[in-house]
Amino acid sequence: MIVVIKIGGALIAKNFNNVIKDVANIVSNYRDKYTLVIVHGGGPQINETLKEMNKEPKYFTTPSGFTTRYTDQEAIEAAIMVLGGKNNKRLVEALQKLSVNAFGFTGIDGSILEAIRKEKILVMINGKKIMKRGEFSGKIDKVNTPIIEFLLQNNYLPVIGSLAKSKDGDIVNIDGDRAASNIAAALNADILISLTDVEGIYKDFNDKSSIIKSINSHELEEFLDELEGGMKKKAHAALEALKIGVQKVVICSGLTETPILDALKNNRGTVIH
Repeated sequence: MIVVIKIGGALIAKNFNNVIKDVANIVSNYRDKYTLVIVHGGGPQINETLKEMNKEPKYFTTPSGFTTRYTDQEAIEAAIMVLGGKNNKRLVEALQKLSVNAFGFTGIDGSILEAIRKEKILVMINGKKIMKRGEFSGKIDKVNTPIIEFLLQNNYLPVIGSLAKSKDGDIVNIDGDRAASNIAAALNADILISLTDVEGIYKDFNDKSSIIKSINSHELEEFLDELEGGMKKKAHAALEALKIGVQKVVICSGLTETPILDALKNNRGTVIH
């Protein structure tokens, strides 16, 4: 069973050690059952790097209500440092210390992720629609899997940072959840696990007992307008994954002692099918 695991930058900051130990446990003791691929982001660490460069992270609201990062030249430089460097190599280092033969890279390496660059984005400023240019983000257009498949066949654990190559060869920042969705679909993965800092999707976010244990894609589409912020983006990415061939997506907490095994064996989180 191929399992793609999305680890966000916020989770790397909050529960790094338990996630790494859980991955190592699965690789060591459940290798015959689960084959893992890790996709990671790095939003908080990109913000930290920008501030170290005396630059402020820039966020805007889109006309559809999403909060989006404005990835200008300075932000893409910070993203390269974090996604291709700090976060990626710290994950690999930690896994190697636990005898997991992790192999870290980003989507631009070997043209694994090809994207259409968004050179401009439409945002809302003071109630008006404004076009911001000089954007270095992208929407994934193609996933090339031979390198990932070679690594899996030779018992390496791929650890993939969410950068991609544009049609012109530029490095572009891509949404980590959508990167994980597209990689999972291209690998014909059995399950995509999106680790976050809450238990799953709630009917009422203020009522932690209202977690939705199971929901189908049609029901989730009808429920989308009730979601906010990061969870809304995760839900969109989950729906995209299902539409392009992933059979099951689990959105669950990465803050437990064994978050991945909790999702695989104990039915924790919200299962979307």
